[in-house]
This record gives sequence, C-alpha cells and structure tokens, in this order.
Amino acid sequence: MVIEDLMKKTGDILCHIRQEKGVSQEQLCQGLCTKGTYSKYEYGMLLPDCLLMQAFLQRLGKAADKLVRLVVQEEYNYFQWKREVLTAAGQEDMAELVRLLAEPEAVSIVINQKLQQQFVYRMQAIAADRKDRDTAKSIQYLKEAAELTMPGICREWSDKYWISVEEMHILLELAEELLKEEREEEAAKLLGHICKYADGHYDDYEAKVKVYSRAVNLLWPLLQKGQELEGMLLCKKAVELLCWQGILYDLSELMRGYLVCGRNMSSAEETIRYRKQLDALLEMYQEYSQESRGLSHSRLFYQNQEIYLIGEMIQRFRSQKSISQEQLSEEICAPETLSRIESGKRSPSRKHFYALMDKLDTRHSYYNGRLDTDDFHLLEKYKELERALALKNLPEARRLMEELKAEIPMENEQNRRTLEITENQILFAEKQLSPDEYIARCEKALNCEEGAWRKEEFWKQFFTKDKVRVLNGINLALEKKSRREDSIFILEHLLEQFEQSKVHLADRYGSSMLIVVNLSCCYGEQGNLEKCLEMCEKGIKLCFESGRGVRLSKLLGNKAEALHITANASEEKCRRYFEWAYYLGDLMEIRQSTAYIDSYYRKHYDPDVVWY
Repeated sequence: MVIEDLMKKTGDILCHIRQEKGVSQEQLCQGLCTKGTYSKYEYGMLLPDCLLMQAFLQRLGKAADKLVRLVVQEEYNYFQWKREVLTAAGQEDMAELVRLLAEPEAVSIVINQKLQQQFVYRMQAIAADRKDRDTAKSIQYLKEAAELTMPGICREWSDKYWISVEEMHILLELAEELLKEEREEEAAKLLGHICKYADGHYDDYEAKVKVYSRAVNLLWPLLQKGQELEGMLLCKKAVELLCWQGILYDLSELMRGYLVCGRNMSSAEETIRYRKQLDALLEMYQEYSQESRGLSHSRLFYQNQEIYLIGEMIQRFRSQKSISQEQLSEEICAPETLSRIESGKRSPSRKHFYALMDKLDTRHSYYNGRLDTDDFHLLEKYKELERALALKNLPEARRLMEELKAEIPMENEQNRRTLEITENQILFAEKQLSPDEYIARCEKALNCEEGAWRKEEFWKQFFTKDKVRVLNGINLALEKKSRREDSIFILEHLLEQFEQSKVHLADRYGSSMLIVVNLSCCYGEQGNLEKCLEMCEKGIKLCFESGRGVRLSKLLGNKAEALHITANASEEKCRRYFEWAYYLGDLMEIRQSTAYIDSYYRKHYDPDVVWY
C-alpha cells in the first residue's frame, strides 16, 4: 500500500462518519482548526495529532479505542507529564500540581495548541478551587477553557455545538463549581443539557459512559421532591452503562443514588442486591485506599486506546529481522538520524516513517484498526466480537464473526489474518479444535516454526495486541495439555517485554491485563502462591490506575484462594475477599468468575451461603 493510501484511510474514517451524521466540516472542526486545515485531514494531506483525532472522533460520538495509536517519544512525554498532573490533582497535592504546571511541558507545543491550553486551564481551575479556595476564579478558568473550542457556549447552549468527551468534562466541572456557589438552578440546567446530549449524540458506549454517568451523578441530588422515580431510573441506567463497560468511575456514588431515590419504589430484592454490591465495592476501596475523588480525577486521563512508541517499534522490528541501523537507514536517512529516532530523541518525518515501515515490511500507519477498513462501524463490530469472546458468549461471538466475514473485504491480507486468528479462538472455545490443532494454527499466525517461541531470538520482536492475543491462545492450549511451565514461560516473557517498554502498562491496558491475570492463574495452579499474590496485587493496582473493574473479580478471587491455601490471612479476611470478588463479578455480570467463587466458597466455608 502506498503512503498516500495509508494517510487517506485516516481521513476517510473521519469523512464517512461525518457524512453519516450529517455534520459539516465547519461544525466538526469549530474551535479546533480552520476548515481548510480540516479538509487536508480528510483528504489525507495531513495527519491530526492524537488528541485532535480523538477530539474529532468524540465530537462524532465515537471513541478512539477502536484504533491503535503510534506516538513519538515527545508526544508520549507529554502524556506522562499529564498523568503526573492528574495524579497530583487526584491526590489533592496542590504544591505538586502548581510545580508541574510551571514545567516546560505545559507550554511546549507537541499537540494541538488549543487542546493543550485547555488542559492547563482545567488544572488551573482545580488549583484555584483547592489551593486558593476561590470558586469564582475556578469558574473563570473553566469558562475560558470551554470558550477556546466552543465559543459562546457559556452564554447559551445551542444545537450548533458538536462536543467531545473532553470538552464535556470541562462543562461538568463547571457545573460542580456552580453547585459550590449554590447556583443550583443554573447547574441543574447545564447538567440536563449534558445528559440529553450524551444520550442522544454518543452512540458509542465507550464515549457515552465517560460523560453520562458523571452528569447523572451530579444531577440526581438536585432533583426535587416528586422526581424520585426519575432519579432512580437515571441512576440505574448510568450504573448499567458503567457495568457494561466495566468502569469504576462514579459507580459507587450512582449505586447510592439509586438506593436513595428508589427508597420507596425499587423492589426489596433489587435493593438488597444493590446494597450488598455497594458495600463490597466501598470496603474494597477502603482496603486499597481508593477514594472516589481520586478515581474521579483519574477519569480526566482515562482512555482505552492502545499506544505504541514509534521508536521502540522500529527498533524491535529491525532487531527481529537482524538488520543493522546502517542497513535500515540506507537511502532513507543517516544512521545517526535512525539512532535518534529509535532512542526517542527525534521524531521521524512522515516520509521517513513510511519508508522505514516499508523497508521493515510492516503496514503500520499512525492510526491502525485491527481491520484494514475505513468503515468505523466494522471496527466497532469487531470490538463487540472481542467483548463477546472475553465474556465467553460464544453464540454472540459466532454471530458477529459471520457478519464481519460477509461485510469486510476478505481478499485483504490483514483482514483475512485478523479474522482467521479470531475464528480459531472461537473454534477452540467451542471445542472444535484440539489443543494441538489450535497451537499449530497460532504458531502459523505468528509465522514461527513449531515451538519457535521457546528461543530467545523470538522475543526480540515488537508485540502488538494481536500477537499478544495469539500467544495467549497458545498459553490456553498449553494449559489444557497441563504444560504449565511452557505457559508460564510465554507469559513471563511477554510481561518482561511490556515492563521494559517506556509505555506505561495502563496505556496498553487490554494486553497488559490479559498477561497479568493469566499469570496469576498459572502461578496459582503451579503452586507458586507467592508469585500468584504478586501478580494479583499488580493487576488490582492496574485496574485502579485504569479505572477498569471487569478483571477485579478474577484477581480478588485468585488472591483469596492463594491466601486460603497458604493460611497467610485470617479466615475472616479470606471470606471478605471472596465476597468482594463474588459481588463485584455479579455486578459486572462476569458469570464464569462468580460461578467458580460460589463453588469454592460453598466447599470451603459455607455450603448454605445465601448471597442475597
């Protein structure tokens, strides 16, 4: 594929969604860039930076998690700084927040200047509120942030605005500050607009959940007497949305809202269920020192898009092919330039990047879908397929697979390979492939000889999300054959690769968590309970850092079982971990996890347990 085609695919994705939504170029880019610049993005003449691309997709009601993003070191350094800023804000360490806002990253332009300044205004608003106790000043900063990209919105809400998730968070924070000034009517009106907009415009659950749940959490305490039913239904819808996406932000507060609003209306059975699940969640937060406010500020950074560093990827692809820097850079750039690109000290030009990708025989662009398509709906459908597989919903996974095979161009090598990998996973789960057959197909997908993953040379390559998934498939098949040492060998090597990277584990959450959870299971089954507990703690910490709770049930259950076997904790503590695991798994509908916990608990603690 030529460079122009790779560039144009990104623009085509934006163009198709925009036209389907009936949004003009002027509406979509309002406040972010000129129409002329935006047109160049759609025609593939320019590439938007990662935050700008995210803003465009979010304004169209979509989430960027369907795409893998390649970033240069300079961009990633900005994200790392941003994470530190948000951590300081979440921990209410105002001295550290002020110090960080004075660092060069606050003003050095590596991404869209308006979006960068917008973030600084938001953090200055937090400092004004928490450090100076000046709510009026905080409101002023938030209004300046909003007006940067949504001119006029603070004077009057209008249907002319197409608003991203990040822009919505500015408005949500503004509503919070208005409440502190006892301007409840003004705040309630703004929150009502936000709820209606999020519910109507964000058709991607991953985008909607980041706004709707927070808006409802702020709105329900403002509802008047006689509006309890409305409050109960709003809270229940928000809780279900959070649980569907496996997200922790605002979850405990919205469950409490449901119980308060539905005090005299919800069924006794549902009230008991919510109460026990909420108690478990709050006890778990207390155990791990996770206050809801800290989680709330982490939300400002939360994203579920997998990130790869360009320099790391080039270096590993080159190492895998045993090509020297001199050989790879020949006729492209100076070897010294390539060395600086790999170390992250220099960003490659667009021309050099694609020339290097071509010479390394890889099809990576700056934005990559798991499927090679400019139809975002197919990327969303593939994401649904992944979720169905994760939840062991094989009929749904099979249905989605057949639809994708009928809709996606299968003559395309990337599409054919991606769907073959996924179909093999379904066939193995359906027991239509033996472990040996599945291992053989996985090794073929990795283009490696039988058992080549045992050789250290194999681990020099760059491991994308798809490669991690295929290697985990080999791990699962090896487990079926009781070849636990080989399973652990694969998972340990993958974790080592991830921990050696400059990319934070939370920025590759899906892949990282798959490795950590399965390692905790393998260590437990091997009898290495100390390492099992170590992986459980690593995974639980990662869940909180990422605001994701879907894996917590499994990790808490593994931890409880390991502590029970080693007798390193009291019976009461073990019971408590099992109970948290059960209630959280039930809340997020992780049926396989809750079934196992229920069975183990009945066998070892209480055969007549009544969970609700």
